Amino acid sequence: MSLNKSLLFTACYCALLTPLFSQVVYLTEKQGSYSFRNNTASEGREYLKFGNNVKTVADYFHQNIPVMKANKGFDLSATLFGIGGETYTNQQSNYGLRGELTFDFQLFLKDEKGEEKKWTVEPPHFEFYINDTEAGHGGMLNEGNEGSFLKKLFLVFPMVKELSAGVRYYDCAPRTCGSLVVFNPDRPNYWLTVTVREVVDAKLKYYKETDKSVYNFIKPLVDNMGEDELNAPAYNTSDDGILQVNGKGIGLQIMRFNPEYWNRNLPSSAVQFVSIIYSEYGQGNFNVDDQKKDEAEYLKNNGHPNYAALVKKMLTIKELPTLIQKSTKD
Repeated sequence: MSLNKSLLFTACYCALLTPLFSQVVYLTEKQGSYSFRNNTASEGREYLKFGNNVKTVADYFHQNIPVMKANKGFDLSATLFGIGGETYTNQQSNYGLRGELTFDFQLFLKDEKGEEKKWTVEPPHFEFYINDTEAGHGGMLNEGNEGSFLKKLFLVFPMVKELSAGVRYYDCAPRTCGSLVVFNPDRPNYWLTVTVREVVDAKLKYYKETDKSVYNFIKPLVDNMGEDELNAPAYNTSDDGILQVNGKGIGLQIMRFNPEYWNRNLPSSAVQFVSIIYSEYGQGNFNVDDQKKDEAEYLKNNGHPNYAALVKKMLTIKELPTLIQKSTKD
């Protein structure tokens, strides 16, 4: 037997000895269970109440989102995580306990040896934020020190549409930065317009006290602004790249949270504001065809559906405002 034939025979023989389960296989039809855990329960009585209120929200998702209700291919583990921060709590614009509700899709699978297991460490997940004024927008301005007006400010992507009374959809042009904001439409607007004057005054005050070189650079720029621009809504960019504010509608709008939005007659454990990472046809997609291609490609590459994307696709948009508590009877 020639060397080449011998090597070919050896390769074929080894292939026959390869175990049937040479890769992970996901058991997408296996029935799973649902559970909820309040990770904040040890923090005190109000956190227990908060957990009970959030469990109502979690149970709603489990019962009303078809892929969650079917519960096939995974155990669905919902967990409430608290989000602390003394600086955050001390802000007048913030009220109530805030948290992150995470749904872990603990996928059933057979590993390379054919043994059944469950994916429990950092499995695919879907999450959203409750009573968190630092979520649902394009991020905090991250400028200034504690107590500075600048610390209240954040960037907002354009509103794409109001999907129903109590649900608004924001996103950037590439459809990769979207979020849903779920709110009480009977309360004052949750975000407030900030003028250029308010921002530049705060910047001048901060940098005069902390960095004279920056102050000396931006002071003439501010002095050259006309009254119309100073009184206009503030946007986050500038030609010089340092002042980073203009009144010409260029860039993302700078806003702040409205302290009057909160119903402070409700306990701090009430769910009053929810934000969900979301894009209408899935991240980076612009229509249904894009969405279908994305779903098929994900399934092909991963061996299981993109469960988080399916949840967002199946959201009962018009019913989401019912999760917001408006009175102590809710």
